[in-house]
Amino acid sequence: MGSVLMTRCCAVAAGVVLGLVPYAVAAGGPRGVFVPCAPDRARMLNDAVAEGNARHGASWEIVLQSGCTYTVARPYGRVNALAAIAGDIRIRSRGPDAAVIARSAAAGTPDFRVLEVEMGGRLTLDRITVRGGSLGSGAGLFNNYGTLTLNRSTVESNHAREFGGGIATNGERAATVLNDTTVRRNSAVFGGGGLFSNAGTTTLNAGRVVSNRATGGVGGGILNNGSLSVLRLDGTAVTGNRAAETAGGIFNGGRVTAAGSPVTGNLPNNCAGSPSPVPGCAD
Repeated sequence: MGSVLMTRCCAVAAGVVLGLVPYAVAAGGPRGVFVPCAPDRARMLNDAVAEGNARHGASWEIVLQSGCTYTVARPYGRVNALAAIAGDIRIRSRGPDAAVIARSAAAGTPDFRVLEVEMGGRLTLDRITVRGGSLGSGAGLFNNYGTLTLNRSTVESNHAREFGGGIATNGERAATVLNDTTVRRNSAVFGGGGLFSNAGTTTLNAGRVVSNRATGGVGGGILNNGSLSVLRLDGTAVTGNRAAETAGGIFNGGRVTAAGSPVTGNLPNNCAGSPSPVPGCAD
């Protein structure tokens, strides 16, 4: 192991960790910090993101306590729970259980999304649950001309007043990749209750898009919008989603490739009404 990264001083008083905790990193590996499950953990998590952004593209790792919920009651960003991702940042759970990053469900909590990736930013989530975001579009996660990767993660119970309750992707060069990840119980008014793409490439590998809703529009599970949007499904089930109008599973206006990815059991139908057909989807 290499030397311990002393990025930020940490102090302990009466058993309470007051700052970020550096951790040992292998020589040549990413640098980063551990954010403990302490009373001020939401602020510390935001500090860790801000520090990663300041490294101007050098990889930075933020480790969260397994099973801990990092609840944000007031946004640190303008419309995001945490500072928008502008650097190359990986957030992972330390241990077998996912850590949770969530907007508070308490009465009086203002509307804000959980995480945003800015142009050129890179965010990877490993065993992380994103929960409770509420905003116009991309309430859980908004990938705006950046790169977003989720591994063994969950995006749940987010609500968008417009598009993309769980995840929204925007920009021709934007890339969103979900590996062994579940998108569930999210909602959006106009479309894309689970996922919405307004350009760029969205790839789902061995995932699940279940029980999402478009409460006033189309594409309860996924809305792939426009000729610049590419959707790739491999071993991913899209099931149990609902749309108020049509295409409870996938509404496709762009390009879709699908392998071993059943689109079944969605209401009022699976893919009917899509301007472009979804391969293998029977309505």
